[in-house]
Amino acid sequence: MSKLNVKKQLVLLYMSNFVSNISIAGAAWVLLLVSDGYSLVQVGFAETVFHIVSLMAEIPSGMFADVMGRKKSLIVSCIMGMLSAAVRGFLPGFPCVLISIGFAALSYNFASGSDSALAYDSLLEEGQESKYDKYISTQTAIYRISNGIATLFAGVAVIMGNRNAQMLSLGISAVNMVCLLCLRENKVIQKKSGDSLAKRIKDVIRGSFGFLKGNKKVAGLIFRNALVGGIDVLLLFFLQAKLPMTGIPDWALGPLLFIMSMGGIAGAFAAGKVKKITLGKLFIFCLSLALTGLVSEFTGVWYLMTIGGFLTAFADDLIQIRSDIALNQMVPPEQRATLISVNSFCFSVLMIVMSPLAGWIFSL
Repeated sequence: MSKLNVKKQLVLLYMSNFVSNISIAGAAWVLLLVSDGYSLVQVGFAETVFHIVSLMAEIPSGMFADVMGRKKSLIVSCIMGMLSAAVRGFLPGFPCVLISIGFAALSYNFASGSDSALAYDSLLEEGQESKYDKYISTQTAIYRISNGIATLFAGVAVIMGNRNAQMLSLGISAVNMVCLLCLRENKVIQKKSGDSLAKRIKDVIRGSFGFLKGNKKVAGLIFRNALVGGIDVLLLFFLQAKLPMTGIPDWALGPLLFIMSMGGIAGAFAAGKVKKITLGKLFIFCLSLALTGLVSEFTGVWYLMTIGGFLTAFADDLIQIRSDIALNQMVPPEQRATLISVNSFCFSVLMIVMSPLAGWIFSL
């Protein structure tokens, strides 16, 4: 077994995060659907399908990561992303849009929990788990920057056309695959290699549900994080379609969406400054900001909507980082990816309810 180079491991995860989120087709998927003639109600339904698939696959994908390996799970995620782009780019019709959305959900599922589990346990192996705070804040900032850059060029995706934008996504996924293949698996996974598949699955199931049963605090933490995150995701999605209705020029949409994404970066860096504030108080603060952002959408004033999007992104990343750090400190390494996936599972449950409702509200 080769010695882990934890610095190289984290750099590869940073690179993978940046590359996987810089796709303009992914960032502008709502805009691409609307430009192809689909309604906001259909967009809301597509988002619902995403979360139905996520609901069914989230925990099994987390178990896959804990049983078969976090690196393998990230590779599967990349393959699912490539299938999503291929279907959306080359097969017409709304049913194919939904199939593409399903593959995108699976891509999200297999990455969710796997990347943070790989990072945390890599640091834990070297006795450097205290550095996880800095890692997750940096990763969140990288996500916002890469996604913000992609959003900044959202109009380019429409000019390129859906097929060309999806082909670009395929190329980006190929680069991401190279990064993932260079990662090293955690020792906590490697030491299971001698166990039978049945034993590994049984151990993960027993350990995960036994842990959750005795930790109500974890359940509350997961729900609060999912609620703020759901408001942020839906608001930023639908503002792609609502901002042009305020009369702004076409070229301004990308920059305004980029400004909103920068709110997440501010939230990521603020997360390191509020360690002494309890998660309960932080949740109330972040929920208030998210609801303020939601109300701003109904003003019809582009700069108020932009400020609202910025505040909501700030609140989402602030609570998400503090919750992620707290959750990783609580869960056992052997079931880390599975238990973190429960966080995303709760998020999908909320989004199944919130997405069609938001599609109806934002279409008023």
